[in-house]
Parts: sequence; structure tokens; C-alpha cells
Amino acid sequence: QAEDVHRFRGVNSQGKYQETGLLTSWPAEGLTPKWQYTGLGEGWSGVIKVGRQLFVNCLSASDAGQESVLCLDLQGKKVWQTSTGIQWAKSHTSARATPTYSDGKILVYSGGGELCCLDAKDGRLLWKTELAKKYGTAFGSWGLAESVVAQDGKVFVTVAGKTASAVALKLSDGSVAWEAAPTRDRGAYVTPVLYEKQLIMMTAKTVFAADIDSGKILWQESYANAAETGGKGGINCITPLLKGRQLFLAAGYNQGGVMFEILPNAKGLKKLWLNKDLDPHHGGMVELNGRIYASNWLNNSIGNWICVDWNSGKTIYDTPWEKLGKGSIITADGMLYFYEEKRGTLALVKPGNELTIVSSFPITYGTREHWSHPVISDGVLYLRRGTTLSAFDLRTKPSTGKKASQDRRR
Repeated sequence: QAEDVHRFRGVNSQGKYQETGLLTSWPAEGLTPKWQYTGLGEGWSGVIKVGRQLFVNCLSASDAGQESVLCLDLQGKKVWQTSTGIQWAKSHTSARATPTYSDGKILVYSGGGELCCLDAKDGRLLWKTELAKKYGTAFGSWGLAESVVAQDGKVFVTVAGKTASAVALKLSDGSVAWEAAPTRDRGAYVTPVLYEKQLIMMTAKTVFAADIDSGKILWQESYANAAETGGKGGINCITPLLKGRQLFLAAGYNQGGVMFEILPNAKGLKKLWLNKDLDPHHGGMVELNGRIYASNWLNNSIGNWICVDWNSGKTIYDTPWEKLGKGSIITADGMLYFYEEKRGTLALVKPGNELTIVSSFPITYGTREHWSHPVISDGVLYLRRGTTLSAFDLRTKPSTGKKASQDRRR
């Protein structure tokens, strides 16, 4: 049975997809989509897949200033679309967060700070709450982009507010289960991760953990101090990596990456190493075979692709990809998938001691930035660019001269 994708970047948001039998190279002309849906509202959300349905966050087609969740079937046909919450209107006004699935429900946190819960079957609104307004969220410059975590009948959100740092709401009705004490830090754009009973979250300059049952703050550390930023930074977009008791945090803008050990009995973190080369912008990072792979930040337009040893923090390579840029990264079936954002090139990459691009081709469809993270489920790669979502078959070797696939529209 195919593994579903219930949240941003898969299981615990680690960017790893448990797939087998995928193509080990692509045709020189690239992959042809098995279908495309060109009627999305604007946005950078990735997709999630639950059973025979896909869900994606985009601007609403019917309600100005609102985001919406669109549901498609696996052939790219629209099933339903529901407006959700207010978009961020001050800078880069588009839908951000990837939806989360839990117990028959779809959850999405809007750029303007409204959490919405929908019935996954028909898109019916179950409940909605204005979290940012209620808790006095200290917004960053680009609003909110957190893809929420849901487990054990609760949904967890980093509100970064005056009266609470994080909250847990009951999945059944949206009522408050607990409120974590404020950390007095501005919000970031990071999706939390779970370690045992600890919900690990990042704000502008802080990493902290709350007990998922009670909301008690278990520990709090300064990421800014550990990364030796000299007080600079505070723009964090990267979901942490977890392996055993080791926690890796990184952020762009020359902040760098820090490896920590999570100490037993919720005693906090122990810094193991710092690597200033490894500062991904917003494209994520993955661990594969004891190494960390990502792209780093040289400026907002360019960056190199980098490999760092998990245990030592030693940089193995830090290499530009021809004249292309930084971007997003995932892994599946022992290979890496890059989607660079400067020109929109999708690549299949072999892990190892040097940057080895096996196959690549440009993504020429869609609108605006190449910022969405690819997703792989049941041998299909889903890639969104603005108003267009494409599905690529990664298991069937394409035939020569295959015609363009059917275009699905609203």
C-alpha cells in the first residue's frame, strides 16, 4: 500500500518519502506530466495526499483576500474548494502553508493567522479560530507560513504571542486544550517537529520544546547564540532535522547550521557543532546516509548546493550548480530531488562526495516563483508552481515521442 503524505514534507516534515522502484534516470527531454491542473489560485503550498485525494492551499477564487483549500482526485479533477482564512496582505501576498490531515480533517493556518478545520470528504467548514488576533502574534515581515502539527486528537500551533508561545486545540471542536507560556520572541516560518512527547518549535531567535500533553515549556535555548550570529538573523524558515536524539537547526542569511543533542529527561540541548556554510534559505534540507544535503544562501537569488557530514559537521562539498540557483530538496528511494528556484530546474541527483546531477529538465509551466517543495507518493511526483500542479510518473519509463498529457482546468 502506498504511503500517504499527511503533512508538509512527509513524516515529521523530514523531506523523506518511503518509495521504491523509482526511475534511476530521466529522458534527456525530461519527464512529461501524466496530468496538469491549471486552475489553482496563487500560492507556494505543497500538496498532501490522503487515499485517493490531494489537498493544496491557494488563494480563493471566490473570496478576495482569502486563502482556500482545493481538493483534487488522483486524475487531477477538482472535487471541492473551500475558503479558509485571511491571507497575508503586506508582502508576497499568496497562500503559504501546506495543509495537514488528521482523523478525517484538513487543517490549514493562513498567512494572516486564522486556523481552519475542514471535513476532508466534502470540504465543509467544521470550525475556525483567529489565533493571531487572540494571542497577539508578533508577526515577521512575511506573515505566517507554519504547517501545523496534529496528533492524539489535538492540533498544535506556534502562535508566538504576547500571552502564549504555542497552543494546542482539540481537533474535535477547536477549543483550547492548553496554552504554553510566552517566550517573548517574534514569530518565524518554521513547521514544528515531534520528538517523543516534545513538540519542538522555532521562533525568530529561539528554539523551545513543550510537552504535548500539558503545554509545559520543557526547555528553551537561543538558536541565535548557538549559531554565533552576533545578534543578527531572526528570519527562520527551515524545519529542523531529527535523527535519534540529535536535532539539527539551520537558517539562511549566513546564520548557519547547529547540531544539538537532546538531553535526557527534558534537560535541554547540548551543542555538538556549528557549520557556517550550511544556511539554507527556505528550500528545506534532508538527512541521507549520515549526511545533510541542502542548498545554502549566498543572497536571495543564488546559493550553492552543499553536503555536510552529520556526525562531524565537516563540509564535504559546497558547489554551485552551473548557473542555476538554490532551491528545495527532498529524498526518495536513495536519491535526491532538487528543484532550483532561479530558472525552475527539476533534477534527479545521486548522493555522494560530489554534486552529481543524473538528469534534469526545466519547469516551464505555471506562474511566479519556483518555491513549492516537491512531493512523492505511490511513484508519482507532484510539483506545484503558482497556478499549476503537475503529476509526474516516476516508475514508468516514458515512451519516445509521448504526446503532452491532458490539461485539467476548473
